[in-house]
Amino acid sequence: MSGVTKHIFEHEIRDVISMWSKQLKEIKNILPQSYTEEDIIAMLKEFYPHEWNSVEIKYWYYEKKDRNIKKRFGKKRYNMKRPEQLLRSVAEYKKIMSVQYQNDYADNYSEEKSEKLKRELWEKRKNKIKKIDQKIEKAKFKTQQVTPEFLDQLIGLYERKNTSQKDKMYILLELQKYYSPQIMQFFFELNDTELNKQLRWIAFYHLQSFNYQPRARRQKYMQVHTKNKNKKKYLREVYPNESYKIPKTPDELEYRIENAKEQKIKTYDFFISHSSKDSASVQKLIQYENQNGKNIFCDWINDVDYLKRHLLCSATLKVLEKRLEQSKGVIFVLSDNSMNSMWCKYELNYFEELERPIYFIKTEDIEKDNFMITPLIDKWYLDAEYKQLALLEGSKI
Repeated sequence: MSGVTKHIFEHEIRDVISMWSKQLKEIKNILPQSYTEEDIIAMLKEFYPHEWNSVEIKYWYYEKKDRNIKKRFGKKRYNMKRPEQLLRSVAEYKKIMSVQYQNDYADNYSEEKSEKLKRELWEKRKNKIKKIDQKIEKAKFKTQQVTPEFLDQLIGLYERKNTSQKDKMYILLELQKYYSPQIMQFFFELNDTELNKQLRWIAFYHLQSFNYQPRARRQKYMQVHTKNKNKKKYLREVYPNESYKIPKTPDELEYRIENAKEQKIKTYDFFISHSSKDSASVQKLIQYENQNGKNIFCDWINDVDYLKRHLLCSATLKVLEKRLEQSKGVIFVLSDNSMNSMWCKYELNYFEELERPIYFIKTEDIEKDNFMITPLIDKWYLDAEYKQLALLEGSKI
């Protein structure tokens, strides 16, 4: 293990032990009169759920790294202990689990006092837990919790030696739209190894948004793995400081769709045609379809960076058409709002021309957790002038 890598790993373990030491001091007076290790762990998970989860994530990350390292070099490098095993190395834990301490605690136990302290600790902790829950839910709301096949290709494109920093920015933007263990593993690796500052900080903040508590890497500790002098000079002095700001306009997205691999390889199981006023119902539908392994196109998730209403132009329609072409089917979310939406009418007319299946589902059914989709037989939406009407509608915005 290199000195830098060892230092970072050991620092993270020390942080975990220090964190648990403080938490154990908070919960040691609210344990049952006769307690076990399981009781201590249950208390930590109840009052510090996200902190415990952060340790499990670290274990999962380093264990996966070790498996890959063992395949290449024949032995593991990190050998991180499971959270339960690591907890046993904390001095405060050893003290609490000692026979003498347990006997003294049982002799002096007061259920009334214990319950009072438990209520006080919960009052102290509940708002912090709620705040983190909301932070995670907000981050997940902007993603799909599924791993479509093309994500492997996206990661492969990113890892190619000749992929520019600019193209990597576009690829990261796409990867951020999905939430799964594979994707988060990739962002962890990026946070650990990416030499470019802009890209590495994107990975860091993305992990933070899900409360993964990554450790920021300082540039001077980043390792360059090449013996080529010119390449090494470039990687040390030039590449780390390269940056690119994506022009987030429909025209830019249209150009990428026509010319960039990260857009061309996309496919969707369903395009969700809906009114933005029904976004809560649409999110429930997307979560259901994700749970069934379906990758969904929804404009305010997949192309939210580019398809702004105040930027409406002909390129907006080209982008929507391409996304429809990349989709195997359309689900029309039926409501009073969507029935009066010119954009839904546009999407349904265009997909009709592609001669692919169109389904519908009512918002009231979604709210009742009935997610059965039905073929849309009634062609009420057909209109030969749908493109012109959409642009006319858009000009009013």
